[in-house]
Amino acid sequence: MKENMEAAATNVVNQLWEVALAHERIYPSEIQAVLVFSGPGTYYDKLKPNQAEYMRWMDRDRIRAGVAVVREVTASNMRDLEIDPNKKGYYVSKEDVEWFGPFFVYNGIPIENKVIREVLRSEKCKLPQEKVLIIDEVRETDKIHAIRHTGDQYSSFYQELINPSSPLNSIENVALVAHIPDFIRHPFYAKLYQERLRSEHGRNINFWAYGLKSRPGTELIHTNEEIKRLVPYAQKGDLSTTPAELII
Repeated sequence: MKENMEAAATNVVNQLWEVALAHERIYPSEIQAVLVFSGPGTYYDKLKPNQAEYMRWMDRDRIRAGVAVVREVTASNMRDLEIDPNKKGYYVSKEDVEWFGPFFVYNGIPIENKVIREVLRSEKCKLPQEKVLIIDEVRETDKIHAIRHTGDQYSSFYQELINPSSPLNSIENVALVAHIPDFIRHPFYAKLYQERLRSEHGRNINFWAYGLKSRPGTELIHTNEEIKRLVPYAQKGDLSTTPAELII
């Protein structure tokens, strides 16, 4: 199991690096939600207490990348609908996102959610409130608690997918935004919830992967930290033992 999982994870990461280095990303108009995984630090703080220096500004980098993906997908949709055949992501307005864009979804720990709400209230924010969903809690069998880690992020997102009153209830196409080394585990989380959605609700969900390049000098240590978690998490049942087929 260990060799197969690590080989599959390495293959995904290598593909993401090839795309990132070649600047060949695509932004299909069918993407309905952009799930941004919170990271170390906050939008305003380089790091949280006791976090390693290689993790600096990860949260802010992911938020900015997620906003960019939302705007690019919006532009793609406007081109496909022939509203503006030459629309570029850079020129997308808040109103464009409101009418033609995907949801921006963020589900961090309490301090991360507090800070991003402050960011979204600022005049410089490029997203309309109508297309932003911040998830604070995850439900377990006998309790509800704040989000603590990546597993909770996937679980809380899944709960929105099956909630009839959630704007995410009917979506099928989701973009995942994180740093490239994080995609060592993400395909296995994604497969776990793909299978659950299919078996419990007869629905399918597709995942696109948008991996951010690591800051110079941080890739190896970040990758090694993620590899160490892969098999132990699967053995606990937190991950599938096979990866989802992410669209890259």
